[in-house]
Amino acid sequence: MRTHKMKATNKFPVEVTVSRATLRNQDLIPAFLDALAHLDPPVYEQMTMGIFPAVPQYAWEDDESDWWYTETAYWVLDQLIESLDACSPDGYYFGAHEGDGSDFGFWKVIDDE
Repeated sequence: MRTHKMKATNKFPVEVTVSRATLRNQDLIPAFLDALAHLDPPVYEQMTMGIFPAVPQYAWEDDESDWWYTETAYWVLDQLIESLDACSPDGYYFGAHEGDGSDFGFWKVIDDE
């Protein structure tokens, strides 16, 4: 289940869900790639157009492909999370919502102090 609600204010969505209600790589990776394409096109192109594209074509064509469960898929997911977090403005982070681990997006950092 991909959720892509990128409502941008000055190019950056704040407090927005990118993917919800799934932890499957085959749902998260495409949703995160869509967000990255919007927020940082050069990094998106680097990840998808290089010699070794982020997701092989056969996996795009079959969301039950074994590739989605490989170490490489988890590495791609980690790289996407890091890249999207780098797009976050000061005071925000990209990752799982504090109250819902399957709600990935951009969230305000809550300072307990």
